[in-house]
Amino acid sequence: MATSLKALAAFGRNDFRGTHRDPLLIMIVVAPIIWTVGVVVLTPLFTDLLAARYGFDLVPYYPLVLTAFLLLTSIIIAGGLGAFLVLDEVDAGTMSALRVTPVPLSTYFTYRAGTVLVVTTVYVVATMSLSGILEPGLIPILIPIGLLAGLSAVVTLLVIVAVAGNKIQGIAMVRALGMLIAGLPCLPWFIDSAWNLAFGVLPPYWAAKAFWVASAHGTWWPYVIAGVIYNVVIAWPLFRRFVAKNT
Repeated sequence: MATSLKALAAFGRNDFRGTHRDPLLIMIVVAPIIWTVGVVVLTPLFTDLLAARYGFDLVPYYPLVLTAFLLLTSIIIAGGLGAFLVLDEVDAGTMSALRVTPVPLSTYFTYRAGTVLVVTTVYVVATMSLSGILEPGLIPILIPIGLLAGLSAVVTLLVIVAVAGNKIQGIAMVRALGMLIAGLPCLPWFIDSAWNLAFGVLPPYWAAKAFWVASAHGTWWPYVIAGVIYNVVIAWPLFRRFVAKNT
């Protein structure tokens, strides 16, 4: 137990040093702030512009705006950040060093998954709460939805490290996954039938769907439960591949 706690503390110090020194990682960390400011400033402007020129009411689409620009982007940002840190440690030989220490690889991954889960949840709750266009009563619901989004971020991390062999390949993977994660899960918004559940093959769909249902004052929690189960089922074989790849 003491060894694991010391290892977790060491992992945390290493993360701080790595993130502090890498401009790319710093940009990933501050990106949610930029997106939030953009939503706060631009959404009211576009709402007024579309209403004045085209008679189009953007307000009913606010949940979609929040999903596309804050909820789903939090998943790719936190998942990408975690993956980059893992790939940095692979390049630095950390995984090889762990083989000859009392700290199992599972402890390392538990730490990494936990940080990604917490960071994603904080991103979701903070950015959406500060967006200025979220219904105030939905703020408490953002916590379970944020945790679900965090699980999707862990899946994103695992997909990247399972395929990419180094940080350069990881960057390419993030670019490829960006559209898949931040774009496709928004399409079910426009499908008013049970067929939108077909998008459930995408892990981030469940967090988006739960938020939309909550915004419509519907029963949102079954989507959270289904999403947790599905994300865990997807994560397990990816985790086993990660362990096999690094042992």
